Amino acid sequence: MTVDSYLAFIAYALATTVLPGPNNVLLLSAAGRNGIGKCRSLLFGIWSGLVTVMLLAGIFLSVLDRFVPQITPVFKYIGAAYILWLAWKTWRRPPVGEGDSDDTDSLRFRDGFLLQFLNVKVLMLGLAAFPGFFLTEGNTWPRAALVPLFAVSMTVCCGTGNLIWTLAGSIIRPVYNRFYRAVNLFMALLLVWCAVKILLIGR
Repeated sequence: MTVDSYLAFIAYALATTVLPGPNNVLLLSAAGRNGIGKCRSLLFGIWSGLVTVMLLAGIFLSVLDRFVPQITPVFKYIGAAYILWLAWKTWRRPPVGEGDSDDTDSLRFRDGFLLQFLNVKVLMLGLAAFPGFFLTEGNTWPRAALVPLFAVSMTVCCGTGNLIWTLAGSIIRPVYNRFYRAVNLFMALLLVWCAVKILLIGR
């Protein structure tokens, strides 16, 4: 892998991971409601899930890439359904001070980690980027080095986008209670948009 191709991959990863997606919309909503401090477990869960999924995607594509077309549609529909469920939960959230304990439960490490395995945007990024940038013709790097490089690089790029959206959410926190219905509706519609985009991938 050349430096030029790696820089092209970083540009691709940053451009795609700072856009609205299930992780970023969820973090924007959670930080707006609870502040950055209470989002730490969710953030660490998302990042741990990301690096795990990217490692698995790299290994999977290195060994079983001919089966990807049959597996991807299954994840597409499962992921879209889960994101629509998140949209419903977001729309139904009460203002701060009502049902706070239930909302805090949704910020657990486990939830952020597991979301990555149903987040088709993340899966598709991995399935597209690894063969497109790392398994190119003439590459002399061993697969054992490419897979962790890919996983860590993708996680850093995704994590950058996550932090941007979490900070944006914390800025809107003071006005959340006053406009919580409109904010919840906006976040829920963004999640619905993410689900629709996922379903349209490949059409």
